Amino acid sequence: MQPQQVILRPKIMRWIPVAALAALMALGCDTAPAEGDRAKGDAPAQAPAGRVELVEASGIAVRGGGTVAIVGGDETSDRLWAVSLDHPDARWELVFPPGTPTLDDVEDLAAWGEHGVLVTCSQSRTKPREKSRPQRDRLALVTLSPDALRIARVRVYNGLRDRLLRHLAACGGDLFEEPAAIAANGPNRGGLNVEGLAAWKGQLLIGLRSPTAKGGAVVIPVKEPDKLFQGGGPAAPDFGKPLVLPTKPREGIRGMAPAGDSVLVLLGDQADAKDTAFRLVRWDPEKNTLQELQVPGFKDIANPEGIALDPQGRLLVVQDDKQPKPGKVLFRLDLPSAK
Repeated sequence: MQPQQVILRPKIMRWIPVAALAALMALGCDTAPAEGDRAKGDAPAQAPAGRVELVEASGIAVRGGGTVAIVGGDETSDRLWAVSLDHPDARWELVFPPGTPTLDDVEDLAAWGEHGVLVTCSQSRTKPREKSRPQRDRLALVTLSPDALRIARVRVYNGLRDRLLRHLAACGGDLFEEPAAIAANGPNRGGLNVEGLAAWKGQLLIGLRSPTAKGGAVVIPVKEPDKLFQGGGPAAPDFGKPLVLPTKPREGIRGMAPAGDSVLVLLGDQADAKDTAFRLVRWDPEKNTLQELQVPGFKDIANPEGIALDPQGRLLVVQDDKQPKPGKVLFRLDLPSAK
């Protein structure tokens, strides 16, 4: 069977009119921006006057009863996008409500509950020893309307980076070659960088692009993540022991998606090497085994960044491709059956 591709061509996309979308957004936000959140003079996020083209897509989750792909971009801090899986030429913006704290460098999404989407920022420093950027240290829970036409609620958890660093320091032991680099550096030098997120059997799995451990890529489980968004003061995440996947040396996690009893994991070099080779594996978390998947059409995707499954079990892949604008942003491919 030939692979199907959902081809999104930015210049010919059919959009839901912005005015109509704005009328749909009866939005509320539970978290006020922290002091210094926004750059001086920044206005609250508003629906744009014209089109905003989706490039540098970094994460995807399926909502709206399985009919809508929700896509995040790592260069866009004030909105998500929605793409109809029934009519892939239609897409619309999901602009965060005014007052939502900035979510800088969004890297992955995970479907949560009936209508929720968990959104992780990179938790990363771009440059070694640069000043802390709280906008990147966040995890958000975005609640959508059942049809995924609007955002009903946004809750933001602040300071995930520091808690991850403390957990890695306490549990890492002999896992890492350069433990001092994890807090001090950017991802190309072994600094903390989150690019994978998946809800699996009631837990939230956080996948690290960097650092990689001596034995492979690292996943950190979070038990009962709902408690992080219940208010009443910042809760400490209930982290589980870091899990080390038996991957190739310096191969980090670029995306994750639950697949029944297993998890699909998108892998690539932890650094931004020009010749990075991406691959897709099926991970069994209980046995900690990997099965490499040969997916027709996958190698044609220049820079895959986010993965999900549609209700028919087909693989959805979004690519992060910089200028010039890519002709294809979202791919739908036939996934081999589990053995």
